Amino acid sequence: MATTIFIIVVIVILLFVKIVLDKKYLPGPWNLPVIGYLHKLDPTAPYLTLTKLAQKYGPIYKIKLGTFNVVVLADARILKKVLARDETLERSPLYLIDTVFEGRGLAHANIDLWKDQRKFVSNFLRAVGAARVSPNRKTCGTLIKKHVDEFVRVLKRPAFCKPLDPSELVTHLISSTANSLFLGKPFSLSDKKVTDLARNIRAFNELLMFGAPLNFLPFLRFLPPYKKKITLLKEAVHRVRDIQGKLIHECEKSTCKDSQSNLVKAFQLQISEGKSDNIYTLDQLHRLFFDLYVAFTETTINSLLWIFLYLAQHVEIQNKIRQELLWVLQGELLDFKDFENLHYTKATLAEIARIRTVVPLGVPHYASENIYLDGVTIPKGTMIMPLLWAIHMDPKVYKDPEEFRPERFIDSNGKFFKPESFLPFQSGKRMCVGEDVANMVTTIFVAGVLQNFKIEPVDSFPLDFTGTCGAALSPKPQKLVFTKI
Repeated sequence: MATTIFIIVVIVILLFVKIVLDKKYLPGPWNLPVIGYLHKLDPTAPYLTLTKLAQKYGPIYKIKLGTFNVVVLADARILKKVLARDETLERSPLYLIDTVFEGRGLAHANIDLWKDQRKFVSNFLRAVGAARVSPNRKTCGTLIKKHVDEFVRVLKRPAFCKPLDPSELVTHLISSTANSLFLGKPFSLSDKKVTDLARNIRAFNELLMFGAPLNFLPFLRFLPPYKKKITLLKEAVHRVRDIQGKLIHECEKSTCKDSQSNLVKAFQLQISEGKSDNIYTLDQLHRLFFDLYVAFTETTINSLLWIFLYLAQHVEIQNKIRQELLWVLQGELLDFKDFENLHYTKATLAEIARIRTVVPLGVPHYASENIYLDGVTIPKGTMIMPLLWAIHMDPKVYKDPEEFRPERFIDSNGKFFKPESFLPFQSGKRMCVGEDVANMVTTIFVAGVLQNFKIEPVDSFPLDFTGTCGAALSPKPQKLVFTKI
């Protein structure tokens, strides 16, 4: 009896010591068995729940989400250190993500495939001018400018001289930009494929919400509500891939296969050069196109819609941007050499990307080995969550973070600068490969639109900046007034 009591006492002491040590090195909230902290995670805005926990427990804390041990990183310095390590190159297994991507494509590819495809995509983007260092950068800019000009032409039509929700037109022209960039062929304004693609991608992103319990409790897939959700997700993915498969097939059969550069031609060139049959397959081409197309369109569309909302709310900032464009361009067309002098324009776009981070939860990583960092241990098998929203809304870094102030990104010399805590494209070896082209598109769009229109809210209708969180943070549909200058 005494031996039994002694063993129990020892076990209790060891558990107590473990809890104390865990709290010392990895603080975090208490979690329920099986579900962990999922019951308290706001399903519509999980990033807000996790940000409140960061305010309470600090910039690195642990949490249990279903069966997953998660370490949340809410500090830019810590995030950069962690994601720079090879032990964090793996993507964290999430049921819905794995169901859709199966470790292929690019964003969620396994390490070996990712290394190859990251290099391939980087070379492709450089070849088409969608990278900072590229001899064809001007060609890419011209392609983007054509779509901006189309946007302006449409808005100048008499039918559009009234309050309108710009989301449908933005979606169409960014989708056309993506198709031009990847397959060398734009969409016409009457092309039904764009509408179908956009509708199914939107459904896909809404269903793929990071905070969905099914990601962390896979056994829920056997219950009717979640079983239906998986069915809807697979159907949306199938419809998107079916449309994109037809686009790829059209590209193979039409003159676009003879274009100087397009994704299909570049991919087929790898096959002809005898690259790995396990990587350069038709299935991988379709998945890669899906990844690139969805990532480019969703982040860019939502970024532009947030930009239009904030510019409509702050007409005085529009005027400052127009003055800068007038001074820098001197009546000439926008060229890439001008980008470096558009300090206030770039600061405004950066401030919008900060205050409404399009991917507030970042993309989760996975600790393939124990990680020791500044006295903290992140155990092997832990999901690593880059909480970009908390980093960008940290009052210690950005005073009064809910206030919209582009001057945060202007230094004492009046020039644009990017602080270390500004990470809209995340950080590390697996950060977004499309940062340069995304910045190109938003800058050229904003310059083109503001040179032709004044953007304002509809009288007596306050703008809503809360957003809807799926795979990305999207502004809610609302009308704006585009008045010709």
